Amino acid sequence: MNPQNVSFAELEHWLARTPIVAEVHPLLPLCLDAETQIITDARHLIHRLDDRRDTVEGQVLIVDQNPDARSRFPMFRSAAHPPVDAINRNISSHLDYVRSHLVTSRTVAQYVAADVERRCPNTVVLFLVDGLSYGDVLGWKCASLQPCFVDGPSVTYRFVEDEGRSVNPEVGFAGVVNRPSIFSRLHELGYTHARGYTYWTPGSNEIADYMFDGIPYRRVANFDSVLRSIEGEVFPPGSYLQIVREGLDGLAHGKRELSRLEIESATDAIGQDIDRLLSALGKGDGTVSLYLTADHGVLWKTEHPWELMDQVKGDHPRYAENRPPESVLDRAVRIVSAEKPYYLWRYPYLGAHIPANDSGVHGGLSYQESIVPLAIFRE
Repeated sequence: MNPQNVSFAELEHWLARTPIVAEVHPLLPLCLDAETQIITDARHLIHRLDDRRDTVEGQVLIVDQNPDARSRFPMFRSAAHPPVDAINRNISSHLDYVRSHLVTSRTVAQYVAADVERRCPNTVVLFLVDGLSYGDVLGWKCASLQPCFVDGPSVTYRFVEDEGRSVNPEVGFAGVVNRPSIFSRLHELGYTHARGYTYWTPGSNEIADYMFDGIPYRRVANFDSVLRSIEGEVFPPGSYLQIVREGLDGLAHGKRELSRLEIESATDAIGQDIDRLLSALGKGDGTVSLYLTADHGVLWKTEHPWELMDQVKGDHPRYAENRPPESVLDRAVRIVSAEKPYYLWRYPYLGAHIPANDSGVHGGLSYQESIVPLAIFRE
């Protein structure tokens, strides 16, 4: 029996009546209220139901496609992207599910290494974008596109201790590159010829030195400089390129006003640069796999109904590094990265004014900030 295709609203209607089995968009469980049970192991649920001393109360969504569950409960399919407002309302209630069922910023390295080991392309590219939301690129044509959860403050980097300048290895780009790094993992698979390209000067930036540890890298002025460098070099089998490109973060900071058209144009430009890069690399004899992700997404200042909390005397609009006052603590989600706690503000709360010259903000917990793309392109 094939599952019935339903909308998110219809799925909610059925959940209010009975436990259901559903094939859903990976973000749909994040839309459900905190009381909804998301069952990923149907065997345990069936055992409970068969035990007459136990009952299952409340709404139950079974995402495990166990044959016994499919024979007992109504089956549905809801593959469309779910409502963004529902994700922002309920994501904080389902962080355990997110961490166990989505790729996260801290598991990208593991995912990439496993995919490379399975496919064995001649050249691997890690394309790191500074500021890009999953929702920005839903129209991209790529081999694979999935949501990736930023498991921590949605920022480019943080130091564990500001004075010591010790990079927090679990936040931003450092968490994506990871330890052992993606390059180290691929080096073990035979990808020993490495090149790196970034806007930062080697030896002058702790974050860049951390991200490109073991990789010869150079500072480039823009993406055209990257392409000129790549077009002038022949990459042998077993090559690894790691590239940092400015995304939407540059628009978010230092630009007072911004239109939706400018945002979309900037996103399109990233996609066009990927096409140009793949075209340049595809002139060789081997296959290319390019993995794109971002450090964080962006909330745009004019597009959201902000609520500024006067009780908070913070420096960051969307997160705090010190425990907030009790009166607003329920508006924060505490996440620990490298033993350092961060308090991420739920949507749409602000702990400080957005700077007047900024058109966007990030750092907190929301669909726009915390769900970034993991896109794979192949040539």
